[in-house]
Amino acid sequence: MSFSHRAFPEIRAIFLAQFHPDQGPIVRLSIPEDAVGAEKNSYADLGAIKGEGSRCRNGMLSAENSTGFGTFVDDSAEVIELIKRPARSIAPADSSKIDFNSIQTLVIPKLQLFDRLVTVNTGKYKVMCYPLCIKGDNYVRNAFIFNMCFAFDIDADTKCYGPVVKRVGCLLRELEITGKLLSNPEGTRPLLGMMRQLVNKLNEHGEYQIELDLKGISQPMASTGISIKLFPYYEAPKDIEPYHVPVKIIDFDIAKRKSAQTVYQAHVPSDIMWDLVLDKVTDYIDNINHVRRIARLTAIHEKTVILALKHLDYFGCIKLVDIFRFGNVYEGQHHLKDIFRNAWLQRECHRYVTRDGQTGSISIEQLIQLYSTIRNRKTVAEWIIENDIDVDRLDVRRFFMFGVLHKMLRRVHCYPVLSKLQDQRSPDDREASSSSEASKRQNKSELGTLDMLDGTHHLDEICILEDKDMDTMREFLDQQEGINYMYL
Repeated sequence: MSFSHRAFPEIRAIFLAQFHPDQGPIVRLSIPEDAVGAEKNSYADLGAIKGEGSRCRNGMLSAENSTGFGTFVDDSAEVIELIKRPARSIAPADSSKIDFNSIQTLVIPKLQLFDRLVTVNTGKYKVMCYPLCIKGDNYVRNAFIFNMCFAFDIDADTKCYGPVVKRVGCLLRELEITGKLLSNPEGTRPLLGMMRQLVNKLNEHGEYQIELDLKGISQPMASTGISIKLFPYYEAPKDIEPYHVPVKIIDFDIAKRKSAQTVYQAHVPSDIMWDLVLDKVTDYIDNINHVRRIARLTAIHEKTVILALKHLDYFGCIKLVDIFRFGNVYEGQHHLKDIFRNAWLQRECHRYVTRDGQTGSISIEQLIQLYSTIRNRKTVAEWIIENDIDVDRLDVRRFFMFGVLHKMLRRVHCYPVLSKLQDQRSPDDREASSSSEASKRQNKSELGTLDMLDGTHHLDEICILEDKDMDTMREFLDQQEGINYMYL
């Protein structure tokens, strides 16, 4: 099995596109050679220009181009447009090829897209590229525009290839500036060799290292080494709040031992030393404790606990869910259909939500049927009664947690909104209540709670920040007037 199948998407094709001074955008080289369908376009003359027609004195590329191929603007504000533009796009005869005509205005784009990662879908392919322009008087049209493009399956996750595509483009720009590798016709052979090895090495091993032999092409760059390596792409850490519940995705004991094997090689000591904060925090991650409770149990400052959890979340060791209560409300999401068609997901759900993993307790068909009954925004308790759930056979907390983790369910939060703030007590009662220090502290706490009833804080957040349980908070809110509830 190739390396790309295990970790990274496979490169289906790679091709070098450039702007030809007479023909416009063309595909100069491609691996495989027949991977790109680029039929000749019909060009229409837009005007006549003296001399060469396509060259302007002291000109440079401009962004004011309606054709997508760039125009040339002189410093004296004299504008000379391209004299040719594609009149129509001809689709390739073979649908399995990349349709270059449909994407050429993005592969060879306007100035705004130069030096930027561009991803475009065409047919069954996703093309990622990094268009570049080198300006110079030694080029026809005073600029050399090129783009090394990578093609993947259209459903591939190509985020990890972003740095690679950019690095390859920048390396080719440096080779062109230093040794004219791209503009020199004799550079075709080493370019083809580099592209072929680039596809093979990245697909098989996830890294690429080669020495380019440019003797006879560029003496300053006669022997040039290129090194490229793929790395997994990690999303930026999410904001973690005190009311979030971290859920373990990996076995932390195995992670500790593997990290120790990296340090100590074959010999792993019995007393494995890990990061002290992570070591203490992971001991209290039981898929039930929320962040503030973990901070209290570990006697570690809450901000330090959040930093440790962000580290674990960044590397995919945990996921974050809301506090589970039987008064929670959930609703189905688009991915709920996955449980009906994905056999692996069905088996994982059955193993996770049944009590102690018992195989004869509840069938997969019954689980699927239960997920389909989550609707009309009923509480978990109401759902249990309505469907006559046997809690001895089904772990209800895990059932809903599994749905949230796999984006099949979404927690519907309750946002209390205070429409008016007024004190309904008599003057004598207000005077008597304000006489004691305890009453003053209570009034201050109540005012702090009421300040959060602006529609931006849900009940979970208010309860954790005010250090009150849900029943006490509900009772307090019910005593207030002018409070409305939004479920979002």
